[in-house]
Amino acid sequence: MITILRNNKSLLRRKSLFRRESGFRRLRNEYRKYDEGRIESKPISQKELSEIREKIVKQNRRTNFRSSVLAIFLFALTIGFTIKLYNNLKRYQLEAEATIMKGKTEKYLFYIEDGDKWLEKGHFNNAIFQYLLAKEIYPSEYNVNYRLVIAYGGKCKYEQSGCTEGHRILKNLKAQFPEKSELYNLSNYFD
Repeated sequence: MITILRNNKSLLRRKSLFRRESGFRRLRNEYRKYDEGRIESKPISQKELSEIREKIVKQNRRTNFRSSVLAIFLFALTIGFTIKLYNNLKRYQLEAEATIMKGKTEKYLFYIEDGDKWLEKGHFNNAIFQYLLAKEIYPSEYNVNYRLVIAYGGKCKYEQSGCTEGHRILKNLKAQFPEKSELYNLSNYFD
């Protein structure tokens, strides 16, 4: 407790008999003396007042002009930066989409080719699996659905399973692509 009181006492302003106090209190006392009296000034003529007024108006115009030019410059700079940023963002998005599409297309083609290899060997389940993976990438693509119908048709003909799924896909294909004549030849697999 004593230590706290001693520290508080050391924080107080020290008064000295020989040194003049420096700080806000002394300055405030000096300005009180000026506040009591009047400041002496010589009278100004109307001509001098108008010259001072014109000078101030010119300075204000210059300041306003400089401020407006600076504001226009900053606005144009901001707009330019925003447009450039927007264009860079768009270009980045297009490049990203192109990269994604390229990757999807490569996967799609791999699954189709692998499914074709399995179909040639007569492994219908493996072919169907690969075609279904390709169909996940591009669900409404004609080629993958056509190959899937062929694989289900082979499975239905030789293993007597998967007939309903193949018939359903064939029916959807006929509805989507009625102009394809090869689809009507595939109906024989599911009869």
